[in-house]
Amino acid sequence: MKLKPIISALALLCVSHGVFAANGIALGATRVIYNESNKEASLTVDNHSSKQYFLVQSWVDDKDGNKNVPFSITPPLFRLNANKENMLRIIKTGTALPNDRESVFWVNVKAIPPAPESGSQNVLQLAIKTRIKMFYRPADLPGTAMDSPQALEWSVQGNELVAKNPTAYSVTLDSVKLNGTEIKEVNLVMPKGESHYKLPAGTHGGQLVFTTINDYGGITAAITRPVN
Repeated sequence: MKLKPIISALALLCVSHGVFAANGIALGATRVIYNESNKEASLTVDNHSSKQYFLVQSWVDDKDGNKNVPFSITPPLFRLNANKENMLRIIKTGTALPNDRESVFWVNVKAIPPAPESGSQNVLQLAIKTRIKMFYRPADLPGTAMDSPQALEWSVQGNELVAKNPTAYSVTLDSVKLNGTEIKEVNLVMPKGESHYKLPAGTHGGQLVFTTINDYGGITAAITRPVN
């Protein structure tokens, strides 16, 4: 008796800036702001497919993928029918976090399609994961998140461009150019921290132009700074 080959594959795709997840599953935002003064934060999940349902699995982790974090999501697993919407509730579980700066975590939402019908051949199953940043924002932080990009301090150290963030807010970089040369793989500058980016060969100090991503996922106006 010949066995019918069934091919099953799992593909995980991490989307940093887009809200679209897979086959009609979409998130309502590209980032989550969790204010300490609120009991919880929320995130909508929509199924824009007109025919197919999905299982949706969600969790919070840190930058290294560690799930031992002081946040839980409810519901962690649910079925989302075609043309339906559900709300994820993110709740802080009580573990102390720094109160003089933002803390950054990641919200993960995986869309799992239904299992193939019995007898289906050569089936490729795709489970798509979207991963977006979550900023836990303590109350009474000095300054504002909107003003933080202006406060970044830039310098060239050897073959690296260094971005120092003296503020209490995270700054998500969108693009950075030094003397017209794009600096690759820029991302997040943590509050009261700094990030180092490798400079292309032959790039030196001069005029820096950069843009950032605000609380609503929009790109801010370009900021120009001299860099030594």
